[in-house]
Amino acid sequence: MTTYHFDFQPQAPIGLAARGTDLAGQLGNLNRRLEQERRERVAVQAQLQRLVKEVQTLRSERDQACRALDVAHEEALFCLARSAEQKDGEAGQHVRRIGVISAMIAEALGYPAEFCALISKAAQMHDIGKIGIHESILRKPGPLSTDEWRLMREHPRIGAGILSGARSPLLELAAEIALSHHEHYSGAGYPLGIAGDAIPLSGRIVALADFFDALTMDRCYRKARPDDEVLSMIRERRGQQFDPRVVDAFLRIADQIIVARDSINGIEAVCDLPDVHGDWWMLF
Repeated sequence: MTTYHFDFQPQAPIGLAARGTDLAGQLGNLNRRLEQERRERVAVQAQLQRLVKEVQTLRSERDQACRALDVAHEEALFCLARSAEQKDGEAGQHVRRIGVISAMIAEALGYPAEFCALISKAAQMHDIGKIGIHESILRKPGPLSTDEWRLMREHPRIGAGILSGARSPLLELAAEIALSHHEHYSGAGYPLGIAGDAIPLSGRIVALADFFDALTMDRCYRKARPDDEVLSMIRERRGQQFDPRVVDAFLRIADQIIVARDSINGIEAVCDLPDVHGDWWMLF
């Protein structure tokens, strides 16, 4: 009997080794692509961070430029308000006294320091509209004619027009004051003839501050009246020309207001008072 011997060695299926090599190559390519995408992603993120920083820098520079522009705008209007004061024959510190007195009234009414500081600045522009009124009317020693009085009554509108349209809270309040500080609580004022709480609080405050300061200081066409006489006039006008609540607050601190007024005048008598646009209470 013939015996046959077979030498059998297992063989990989045809093409399997090649497919394995190809799969390894594909995995290698995939890993390389993933690594490349990761590097690109890192580069994009870094670029994005640089862009964000650049945008933040540009915004900061823009904000600084806008603030500088707002300050310059406000300074120009303060200068215009002082020019209107001088045009009206006020050689002293009328607008600064109005700012301080208005802030003191606001504080006596219980309003926060932020509002007191804001109204102390805004009130200084209350008569800026007089820049549009001829000096012959502003400085006329005798009574104004009907036509002259009609022109004079336009200065609140002129002032509000100069100050309106600004995005600054200070100038918004100043425009409100310019338009409303000659309104009467009874409705008999001008230019709108509004009454009571329809008159902005700022206008009601500045109306009283302006009345007291105007009558207790010398003007080119008349001498100052005594403080006691003017305080009596204010009491008589409570609820008519002036808001009763504002009058009561004013009278509670009338002695302090007189001291503040005299302090400003005393500083003026010694030297020129520097422009004050900061905290009103830092004057003394």
